[in-house]
Amino acid sequence: MILSVYAIARAGHPLPADAEALDRGGLTAFFAPRDDVECSQPVIDARSKDVEWLGRIGYRHQNVMASLMRGGTIIPLRAFTLFKSHATLKHHLEENKEQFEKILERVDGKQEWTLRISLDPERWRDALSKRVESLAVLEAEMAGAAPGKAFLLGKKLDEERKRASREAEQQVTAEIEQAVLETLACEAVAESRERRDGAFPQINVLIPRDEEARLQELREALARRYDDEGVTLALTGPWPPYTFAR
Repeated sequence: MILSVYAIARAGHPLPADAEALDRGGLTAFFAPRDDVECSQPVIDARSKDVEWLGRIGYRHQNVMASLMRGGTIIPLRAFTLFKSHATLKHHLEENKEQFEKILERVDGKQEWTLRISLDPERWRDALSKRVESLAVLEAEMAGAAPGKAFLLGKKLDEERKRASREAEQQVTAEIEQAVLETLACEAVAESRERRDGAFPQINVLIPRDEEARLQELREALARRYDDEGVTLALTGPWPPYTFAR
């Protein structure tokens, strides 16, 4: 059997349903035994695009993780964190004991939340001309140009708008991240569109459990601030502190 490990916590952490526990040196690892063949690398590779199979595993993993979070502070591990045996898992806890204890102290009593940033295409396009002076200049020149020149200016404007959109999006993300840091004095990690494989950027924050209301108030204030530009902010969570427990 292979061990699929969910999380690591301090010894004495409540045991959730559908999981077993292994204690070592003041730490506990929560796991479920899995069939060697089902969790072999060839099978995982072959089923990497099987949405139904991945969904079942993700749903089961998240349910156990939610139960663990209710019991206190954990170091969450991703699905498919696999160990060959109890012995290798014990060795891992022993070898990394100091690092795990530091991570647990860092995330103790805290939760991860995500501010997802999205842009309305038309409103963001209009807002760019106000943010970027060079675009407004090109638009004005194009409006008064002869058809041939207007065509060339239009192509140039399209390229400039793409560049300006990327830069302005990074600027907005940085502004929001700074507002979070100043208001909540917390840890935050911004993830760009490039880092998220083309998805809209987001900001992950690590806050004490009792700071949720303040984070929600900040989201509402930022939503009002950027509404005219077509920028919307969605707050999701709480999540296990994946981003901050690496």
